[in-house]
Amino acid sequence: MTLSAPREGMENYFERIAPVWDYWCDRNRYYHDQLDRFFRSIIPPGGDVLSIGCGTGNLLHRLAPRRGVGLNIAEGLTRLARTRYPQYEFRTVPLDGLSVPDGFRPRYVVAANMLDYVHDLWEFSGQLSRIMDGDSLLIVTTTNPLWSPVFRLASRLGLRIPDSPRNYVTNRDIEHVLRLKGFEIVEDGFCLPLPVRLPLFSTAVNWIFPQLWGLHFTGAIQYITARLKKERVPLSCSVVVPCRNEEGNIRECVAQIPTLGVSTEIIVVDDGSTDSTSGVVSDMMREDPRVRLVRNGENKGKAAAIRIGWDQARGDVLIVHDADMTVHGSELTKFYETIQKGSAGLVNGTRLVYPLGDKSMPFLNYFGNKVFCFLMSWILRQRVSDALCGTKAFLKSDYRNMEWPGWDRWGDFELLYNAARLKLRIIEIPVRYRGRTWGKTKMRILRDGWIFLRVWLLCWFRLRRNLA
Repeated sequence: MTLSAPREGMENYFERIAPVWDYWCDRNRYYHDQLDRFFRSIIPPGGDVLSIGCGTGNLLHRLAPRRGVGLNIAEGLTRLARTRYPQYEFRTVPLDGLSVPDGFRPRYVVAANMLDYVHDLWEFSGQLSRIMDGDSLLIVTTTNPLWSPVFRLASRLGLRIPDSPRNYVTNRDIEHVLRLKGFEIVEDGFCLPLPVRLPLFSTAVNWIFPQLWGLHFTGAIQYITARLKKERVPLSCSVVVPCRNEEGNIRECVAQIPTLGVSTEIIVVDDGSTDSTSGVVSDMMREDPRVRLVRNGENKGKAAAIRIGWDQARGDVLIVHDADMTVHGSELTKFYETIQKGSAGLVNGTRLVYPLGDKSMPFLNYFGNKVFCFLMSWILRQRVSDALCGTKAFLKSDYRNMEWPGWDRWGDFELLYNAARLKLRIIEIPVRYRGRTWGKTKMRILRDGWIFLRVWLLCWFRLRRNLA
């Protein structure tokens, strides 16, 4: 194993191939299109993007950033990129020397096969940690070392770009260095086991093989997504409480919610109640200036209710909290502090660590939850032990980049899907789960189980097709 490529001659190599860079990209169009597709599946348009080893800027342009900065070690590539895409900023930097415009803090840092060429991975990772903050996402792709003989042979046969001295390191080697530099790995894996286009066959192989243990190692591309763990400044908070016919719970539920961060607002979304829930909340608004009421004229479901609340929220941190008081409001402090300390992008409560309260969760609900959590953890590539806990927290800035297909009435799976799509680190916090003191649960596992299974299939298709 080597963690450094020879420094001498690397700049000369890229200067030499700069005039034919686009020729080789076009010659291997399927490979580069799939690589671009992978990055676009993670990075939404309109972000601030730093592309390290950007070549002639094609990938940076396809990501459609609000502000894009591209770095090369060869001036020949930089000149071509500036001519082709003058709307972005391109710089030539020394090998392993990262330099960005003053004040530029990228939301996304892209290193497409760049770590194959860096001279010192330790120094390179240290420089990354100095230009990123806790909200930045690092996305790294490298060549699978198992494919190195194939790529060398293809270069000698004139089927791909002329080869050069490079690193062939495993994801695990890279992750060890990143962790020592303060990064937390969100997801890693392999993709593109067949990097050439064979109609229908390529799509089938590239979709199925990465999902199967043992065969996933055949991917030509390794990928890592990671975030730097940095404590955030104190943040404001919005707690959204969706409810329907909770007149016996809502007053005490709101009273239990503590003040979090620099300021807290409590948005109660009445989802078409037919009892006096709205009247109780209206009375509370005169007593507690933190409380706001949003009414739905008709019952639209929990997922729609919480999104209405999040759309109107003014806080930096968004928390959803059920009105049934099965989780005490004092628990929310843990959720806020985990986000504020930069330990997670999505904090999910788990009710299955401590003993359950009497009659708090029927056996069928418990069993169904465990089955769906196993399935969701498989496709999310992060552990989730209680997908249906109604207490979750994340950043408003991430909410703006989420998509809501409307797959289920509860919204829990869609939120987890968005966390996986945006590569947010999911952390679970144990909460004590008590039985209802008033009213009845509105979830029926036999009725809703088929909906959850459908949602799981849609999540799997959306998340994993982008790696095919």
